[in-house]
Amino acid sequence: MEKKEYTAKELFELISRESTNISSQPFVPDDSIADIRNKILIGFNSQVFLEMERDDDSVSYKRAGEKAINYYISTGNVGKIKGIIESLFPGENHYNPASFVDVGQLSDNPLQQAISMFVCGITVYTRAALDGGLPDHIAYALSDNYIWHGIRLTNIMQLNHLQNCALYDFTNQVYQYKYRNCGQTVKRCCDYILRHLHEKVTLEELTKMSGYSGGYISKLFEEELGVRPSVFIREQKLEYAANALEMTDIPIGALAEVLAFPSTSSFIGYFKAKYGKTPLEYRNNH
Repeated sequence: MEKKEYTAKELFELISRESTNISSQPFVPDDSIADIRNKILIGFNSQVFLEMERDDDSVSYKRAGEKAINYYISTGNVGKIKGIIESLFPGENHYNPASFVDVGQLSDNPLQQAISMFVCGITVYTRAALDGGLPDHIAYALSDNYIWHGIRLTNIMQLNHLQNCALYDFTNQVYQYKYRNCGQTVKRCCDYILRHLHEKVTLEELTKMSGYSGGYISKLFEEELGVRPSVFIREQKLEYAANALEMTDIPIGALAEVLAFPSTSSFIGYFKAKYGKTPLEYRNNH
């Protein structure tokens, strides 16, 4: 079957759209690079968004798409990243990294160009992971091992598949580090929250999803994360909002609605309490 060529707008919309049917199955790399990915992880272990397109602004869309991916890596949003990989070419475990990491034409040789794109992508993922709080030695160990094995490949499709693995693994490392002191119940709840930021997430929903009582979940959140579930949910939404304000021109009221705040005024109040500026002031200063 012939693959569809996506425009910059279509690619960004696929990444920005909040998926409701993200698979809950474990991430499985393409068979052709599974062994290489395992070697990378062994070596690593041993070292320890929403705006309308302008016809003349395709470069800003690539940058916006890159920022969106960086945000999901830095927040450890494994479900969203997995959804991005699966959404563009269902069943192939492949998306085109060159769509959002534009380093220009560095070689007339297609393989050398692909390797350049791969290295550039790993560099971007590493920086995003560091921004997300992943310790230097972990981020650079993963980066070193991916680049070591990636630049030795001679098959462009394998290189693209391997970059998908890197995208997932950097995000997963951030997730595992952020919630390293949390048990499986809190991790499951956090993952659910991150995948449903565009909806009104309640303690009742977490109860249904986890099978535990609201009181027990609240107790676990306070013990393991130091905050109530409602506070954690709000903080994640506000962090998402700050990112959206930096990379899009979405109106403040629309952003409040997209993130399911009760009202625009409540969104502005919570945002100012967290960042010391109103959403408009924050946008104007970024």
